[in-house]
Amino acid sequence: MWLLAFGWLLVPTEPAAAKPSPTATDALRQKLATRLPDTTRLRLLGAICYALREEQPVRALPYGEAAVALARTLPAEQQEPGLLNSLLGLASCYANLSNGPESLALLSEAQALARRLHNADALARAYTAQGSIYHERGDSTTAWRHYRKALQLSAQAGVTPRTRMKLLGNVGTLLFFRQQYAQALHFDSLALALARREGDSTAQSTYLSSLATYQMQTGNLPRVKRLLTQALAISRRQNAVRNQANQLIMFAMYYIETDQRERADAAVREALRLARQSDYLERVLDAYSILAAEAAEYKDYRRAYEWNKHFVELNDTLNNRQTLQTLAAAQVSYETLERARRLRQLTEQQQEQGWHNRVLGAMVAVLALGLLVAVYLYRNLRRSRSALAANHRALKQVSAELRSVAVSKDKLYAIVAHDLRGPVMAFSGVTSLIDSYIAQNDQAGLARLPALVRQAADSLNHLLDNVLNWAVSQTGELECRPAPLLVSELFAECQALYQTTAAASWQHITMATPPGLAVLADRNMARTILRNLVGNALKFMPAGGHVHLDAAIDPDDSSTVLLNCTDTGPGMSAATIAALMSGPALPEPTPTPRTTGLGLGLALSRAFVHRHGGTLVIQSRPGAGTNVTVSLPAAR
Repeated sequence: MWLLAFGWLLVPTEPAAAKPSPTATDALRQKLATRLPDTTRLRLLGAICYALREEQPVRALPYGEAAVALARTLPAEQQEPGLLNSLLGLASCYANLSNGPESLALLSEAQALARRLHNADALARAYTAQGSIYHERGDSTTAWRHYRKALQLSAQAGVTPRTRMKLLGNVGTLLFFRQQYAQALHFDSLALALARREGDSTAQSTYLSSLATYQMQTGNLPRVKRLLTQALAISRRQNAVRNQANQLIMFAMYYIETDQRERADAAVREALRLARQSDYLERVLDAYSILAAEAAEYKDYRRAYEWNKHFVELNDTLNNRQTLQTLAAAQVSYETLERARRLRQLTEQQQEQGWHNRVLGAMVAVLALGLLVAVYLYRNLRRSRSALAANHRALKQVSAELRSVAVSKDKLYAIVAHDLRGPVMAFSGVTSLIDSYIAQNDQAGLARLPALVRQAADSLNHLLDNVLNWAVSQTGELECRPAPLLVSELFAECQALYQTTAAASWQHITMATPPGLAVLADRNMARTILRNLVGNALKFMPAGGHVHLDAAIDPDDSSTVLLNCTDTGPGMSAATIAALMSGPALPEPTPTPRTTGLGLGLALSRAFVHRHGGTLVIQSRPGAGTNVTVSLPAAR
């Protein structure tokens, strides 16, 4: 009978949040007034909205609106997480202001965003809030559909215990109104177990009261007393005056049901005292109603009339909102008390500052010691890195030398093949002469052949010595040892080497040099230079051509001798000359050295000329022959 008369006995759909501290919210507002990054401002706006949404939703609303507007202006990578929390906070404000349509629109947007971010906790919160709104509208079917979706998400790892707790409590409330008491009791018990596991005493007190309501509805009165006793003990331990008032009113209802008039009267009067103390006018009104009904039942009509008069007067006061002045005065009083508390807090902080300074000094000493250790380790690290870099450089140098040796080996094979062509061609010329002398029955010519063969063999032997000396020079063991050399002797030696080859092709080699003209050069290198110049000229010159060697003192520099090799060959284009002169000092070996004879021979000549500090210059035109000029130091 008494239970059905008071619908408020059903507990709220979520644990009652503590009243936000003015100091905390004021501090957040003061910080918000400074210059801050947009992400920090968004976080502060959301925190203020969350703190005020339950007790002061009207004040919370502008902060929630500002948070959503700011989140929409942020870059994409920063917008979505902040926007999701802002939408949920603003939706909670509108729900507490009974603006269901606006709250549902915000929750729908939050749902889509939570799915895109794969945020199970936010999605479960949105479904739970939607179910609560539809429950308040009396649409229990739609409310249960949203709660069921939230329950499916609640088992996921990302859903927080507070979200699960609120969901379980809301489901229990819905089932209670649908008169499914056993199931309501089950879900409320789960919420209570979760509150105990998380150590949330306020939630425990709330869900114990809720369970007591269910048990009273089913008539399990012994169970009601145990649950209310536990809930009241928690509220008294926390000094939660309003919760105590709620639970004492329920105790009064219990005592009325069990016909314990004196205890019921004591409970309701203590509830009335606590409700008046905390300015909890709704519970004051309920206390008046119970006292009036109880007095009437025991035929004490005078007292029933007095209590009912108080009830009507207070109810009119609440309906007409005349308590605003009283609340304003209470706010002023509260602010005065808060300033006094702040003064005491500052005094305590000043006392603690001395201890903090001592701790800070110890920390500075520790940091200084740590800095010294860091410097020592850094210096060791630098030395280790320097040693490692030196080892790395040495390793790179050794690797480069090994690669150079490998390349030199390959070049050696190509050079040997190149320089052997001259003597082999001389032998080939001898065989051609044999055929010619036999055909002409020239006995005198045949008699000269052994001498020509010996000459070619000697030249081949000398060439092999020179090639070996060059190969050794590539390893750095062959030094350039300049000595005075007569140009006429060098020319004569080169002419004798290629005379047989030239005669076989009806080519002519002539020379002209001033008597006594000498150069200061390494003999083997000078021979290699002349052999390459003459050999290249003969190779590319047609039959009947002419090669002429001459030498003279440089008219611009008396300390330099110019050696010229002129042929009547096909000549070269400017592009070919540029390619030969701009190539590497020693070309890479190729599978077909015969096709690059001029390039390799010329590269060898350039290398040896540069070893003497001289120059090599090519002058040629297509169809006009070629002239190669080599400058070497003159012997004094």
